[in-house]
Amino acid sequence: MAVPPRGALMRRDEQGVTHVIEYTLALTLFIMLLHSFTTTMEFRLGVDLDRQDQRYPAVRVVLGELTGSVGNASGVEAWETLEWGTGETQLRNGTTVGLLASDGVLSEAKCQALAKFPYGGLREELGINEELAIEVRTLSPDAQVIFWGGDLDSASISVTEERLLLLRTTGGDEVPAKLRVSLFEAPFVSDSLYLTEIMYAPTSGTEWIELYNPRDTAIMLSGWKLSDLEEDDLITGDETEQLSIPARTAAVIASNPTIFASDYPSVSYVF
Repeated sequence: MAVPPRGALMRRDEQGVTHVIEYTLALTLFIMLLHSFTTTMEFRLGVDLDRQDQRYPAVRVVLGELTGSVGNASGVEAWETLEWGTGETQLRNGTTVGLLASDGVLSEAKCQALAKFPYGGLREELGINEELAIEVRTLSPDAQVIFWGGDLDSASISVTEERLLLLRTTGGDEVPAKLRVSLFEAPFVSDSLYLTEIMYAPTSGTEWIELYNPRDTAIMLSGWKLSDLEEDDLITGDETEQLSIPARTAAVIASNPTIFASDYPSVSYVF
């Protein structure tokens, strides 16, 4: 039997040692990365648990405020008749957002008026920094009265509390209903509007466009621009206004709002 040269045996030994060293280094690096990952996850889990613990009392506070009074906006208990950014008395001036009628049942009109609040606006009035969702549903039949807030379906973690109450509908009936409040963590979703109709160069009247808000909260128009080939027009109100479009509502931006309102008196939101 032929014996391999001594140099060949040494090369094999060196290659074996090299493989062992490479394997050891790779294993060490893997262990270090795994340790770093688990440490980060433990820290993240600890942060999430701390936030989760804070959400439980916070969601109860919100639920308590919504069901604790009829609400008030600068002395006006019928705050549901006011707007967020327009009018002499506005919802953005320190509103207590109570959803009850004077006899202690839920008011459908007040519940639906939540749609007038922009996302940041209502959270500010309620003193909440978390993502927020509010839903009211009747029990029989099972139907949604209002959903206001962020995208709860995309929430990575959430806390929900609910309360059963009687709801007085706008028609005067009283039905059992459920008020549900959720605080959660989810990706930010930017505002978007649909341009649904345009009237330009009319033979009479004024130029205007119609915008539709598909979101579940009001959208502020401050800072939005209307642009054509000639210029950019910044959408602004006067010093006391913050123009907004309520949730799932259309609004008209007109060159002359007074003329448009005279021609189309049934349109509620004309700027």
